[in-house]
Amino acid sequence: MKTGPYTNFTLDLDDRGVLTATLNVPDRPMNVFSQEMLQELRAIVDDLAQAKEVKVTVFRSGKESGFLAGADIKGFTDVKSSAEANDLIANGQNLFSDVEKLPCKTIAAIHGPCLGGGLELSLACNHRVAQDSDATKIGLPEIMLGIIPGWGGTQRLPKQVGLATGLKMILTGKQLDATKAYEFGLVDRVIPAANWDAGIAEFVNDVLNDRNLDSPTKRRPLTQRLVDATGIGRSFIFNMTEKQIRSNVKQYPALGGALKAVRAGYPGGQAGFDTEREEFVKLIQTPTCHSLLGLFFGREKARTLATWSPDHTDALDQMPINTVGIVGAGAMGAGIGQLSATRGYDVVIKEIDKTAADDAQRRITKAIDRLAARKNWDEARHMALLEKIEVTDDDMPLKSCDLVVEAVVEKDDVKDIVFGSLDRVVQESAILASNTSSLSVTRMATSTNRANQVAGLHFFNPVHRMELVEVVRAEKTDDLTIARLVGFVKAVGKTPIVTTDSPGFLVNRVLFPYLGEAVLMVTEGFEIEQIDKEIRRFGMPMGPLELLDQVGLDVAHHVASSLMEKMPEVRTVVDQFAGLLESGYLGKKSGRGFYRYPKGKKTGATILPGMDADLVPPDLGDNYYNDSMTAIQRRLIYPMLSESIKCHVEGVVKEPWAIDVAMVLGTGFSPPRGGPLHVVDSIGADTVLSNLKRLQEKHGDRFEPPQRLAEMAEHNETFFDSLEVPA
Repeated sequence: MKTGPYTNFTLDLDDRGVLTATLNVPDRPMNVFSQEMLQELRAIVDDLAQAKEVKVTVFRSGKESGFLAGADIKGFTDVKSSAEANDLIANGQNLFSDVEKLPCKTIAAIHGPCLGGGLELSLACNHRVAQDSDATKIGLPEIMLGIIPGWGGTQRLPKQVGLATGLKMILTGKQLDATKAYEFGLVDRVIPAANWDAGIAEFVNDVLNDRNLDSPTKRRPLTQRLVDATGIGRSFIFNMTEKQIRSNVKQYPALGGALKAVRAGYPGGQAGFDTEREEFVKLIQTPTCHSLLGLFFGREKARTLATWSPDHTDALDQMPINTVGIVGAGAMGAGIGQLSATRGYDVVIKEIDKTAADDAQRRITKAIDRLAARKNWDEARHMALLEKIEVTDDDMPLKSCDLVVEAVVEKDDVKDIVFGSLDRVVQESAILASNTSSLSVTRMATSTNRANQVAGLHFFNPVHRMELVEVVRAEKTDDLTIARLVGFVKAVGKTPIVTTDSPGFLVNRVLFPYLGEAVLMVTEGFEIEQIDKEIRRFGMPMGPLELLDQVGLDVAHHVASSLMEKMPEVRTVVDQFAGLLESGYLGKKSGRGFYRYPKGKKTGATILPGMDADLVPPDLGDNYYNDSMTAIQRRLIYPMLSESIKCHVEGVVKEPWAIDVAMVLGTGFSPPRGGPLHVVDSIGADTVLSNLKRLQEKHGDRFEPPQRLAEMAEHNETFFDSLEVPA
């Protein structure tokens, strides 16, 4: 057996016939498939096919970061034709089929990410073991890029974990931790991180001696196994799945392609692999895939420190953030505090008095208790997280903090007092940040003697779910502060977008013309449910009126009011919100808004106070150039397109891709469409311009097209020439 030399692998063959193939792709923080790595793996597999002296082969990673994160996504942009895509998939399928046929036993030792092609390689092995750590994530996320697993994932995963579970993982991109992977039969054994090497050695011995190896499939319920074993049972699952995805297939064609490939794989044989390859080749050329890949690359750019602070890429090494302070333990403050502690930071939460601090401590303890129960943590880990958070009514514990985030009531005078007080308490190097969604951070900085170290850090609600954080550069915020905050946001698992300190920052400024237009349409007699239904069809997770109910009409009123200086046309909407608030319509939190919420669950639309139930809405007209939108969609989406262009012109953020990433992550803007500026490009600047002019004629000057759009139409320009791939 040839053991090298290889660039990406180190091979070690012991006297028992155990070959350890350790993968360590050079100059990469994480192992990924590259052309060279695949060529070396092919050579190793070909040698193993003839190596009678090898009894067991263990594939493992030499990187602390994880096992194998799948294909290098940048390589997808090099695929220029169907023939190239077909060869890419056929070669991978053949390679992993040969792994599956090896005469020796094969084991994948998984720690950290094992995703996409990494899992497909693991599935081709006889056995899999996984490290019991938070970093272990196992799944097939290809669907989120608008494609499907192409190297056998659609064929092997459902047969390993069961058809229903496999379909769910493939169609959602759901990732499993080690415990769940064992429960579903995906891995044979879970090994504690502290005992990783010894645990692998023990498992190898068990494989060599054919002992203590229960069948993973037997862990699945008997009823599930019986359903999978019969044509009638499988047909039931396929038909139910088809119904569940039917409404989303137009937006996400990969859903249909994945289902077709899995179905073709039963009961077995080459047909499933052929269908998998054919569907991948079709999907990689779709506009949806192009948009989702663009968002992937944009997100990667946003999470790269050099994008925002090229001169301070070592900021957290030079001035680390170890302890985080939070002022105000409401939903946002407590959420930021819990997230920070979960990610390893020591946290101090300051409340106004002892009663408020005691209440906050009870809420936080209860939230962590629920988290620990959901994650099946042991008592030691549960208590360790609780001990990371100190809740107090005393200023002095904040003195040791490297970053303090203010999350108090949205009133300028209150924030001025808080920032002035914090400036006198915290250490000289500490950053002071505000979680405000709309107020001027530059104003808050004037209450301190460290304006260069004051910035906005706008998390979205709920903190644990929303990926975006707007890092707001105030007038005097320096680059080092921005770099430290971007690094912190990335460390807590979020995606930062740096914005200027202008009203509404980026997301709320782009979002509120759309929300306001929906409110105006309600006052004109349009049905609440019809408005929301049309926007869900466009690809949003919920309609604008349901979103307002979720956010809270009081919060919406506050944000809209803050935008009036920049956007005077929102005054009419502010007045509408004020009237609703006076009548007790706050949204879900009060049990009624645009919808009714008995016991917290949404039911039908309400009849708003002062509204004439018999009001007939005006005709929206049909004299528009084709943009593939309905009349309701056009009236609501175009304000976002227009405002996004204005934000780009004004430099609210640096680059067009950042606007699209922020709107997708911060509002759920239809990911398959790529974001508002990608929508402008896909429709064409000339068509958007013409349609905005018609909307302006019919509905008023709030639809006046930006001058930049007219220039783009005249010169046939676009925001994006091609996929923006990080260097």
